[in-house]
Amino acid sequence: MKKYIITTESGSDLSKEIIERYNIQIIPMHVTMGDQTYPDGSFEVQKVFEFYEETGTLPKTSGSTIQDNTEVFKKVFAKYPDAYIIHIAYSSVTTVSFNAANIAAQDFENVYIVDSKHVSIGAATIVKATAQFIEDNPNKSPEEIIAFVEDIRERTHMVFLPKTLIYLRAGGRVSNLAFYGANILKICPTIILENGYLVSGRKYRGSFDRSLKNMINDFLKSYNIDPETVLIVGAPSVNDNYKEVIYNLLRENGVQKARWMRAGAVISSHGGPGAIGIAGIEK
Repeated sequence: MKKYIITTESGSDLSKEIIERYNIQIIPMHVTMGDQTYPDGSFEVQKVFEFYEETGTLPKTSGSTIQDNTEVFKKVFAKYPDAYIIHIAYSSVTTVSFNAANIAAQDFENVYIVDSKHVSIGAATIVKATAQFIEDNPNKSPEEIIAFVEDIRERTHMVFLPKTLIYLRAGGRVSNLAFYGANILKICPTIILENGYLVSGRKYRGSFDRSLKNMINDFLKSYNIDPETVLIVGAPSVNDNYKEVIYNLLRENGVQKARWMRAGAVISSHGGPGAIGIAGIEK
């Protein structure tokens, strides 16, 4: 029976519980604030918002380097010499991480790289499902595991609702015209994944509270989501009341055990404080 170890980037926003449960190895992405670059996960996410408030400059995010990947691969093989690494990469069109992992893998045997085509909890959903698939099917070949990832990534859906558009505007994802128009008309646009890219999704009218409820209901009605795969993510500053609203809506839609994940610095640098997202795999 083969020993499999899953690796993925920190931007997948996996919870500590899931990381420890499946022994997933995390490769850091990076966040630059001013003239300092930090490994993602090495500081409190709130620091991202404080930096923007103090400087008016959005922190810059960057992918994992070749060295980052090499160090983690070496660490895995030092502990598990006969292991097979399944690296489930952050969306390759959004970062250099995928290419860096491919280059690093050339110096090792038994490292398999696959593009999740997702970010944040979309990627986390795929990683978690793959880890469970391996646990349930320990005799599968690396090629069969990769095929599993390639199948579910096409059925994985994710949507984010930013509480503020300030960070999206600062990052160039929302124009000034759209920003002011949304504020005047009380429009809350969502962000979705399309072919690996973060793009604008459905727009809601009204308060954030109302838009959040509509987003959750529309997500569950638009896709035949497996309730066991649902993950929720929230950036810092999410009010506990919103969590209760979400859990109640999910229970009303037959989702009893959704997991709450904390958004990391990479996605929070774009979504801003209070952003909330949901992901799941279509049956």
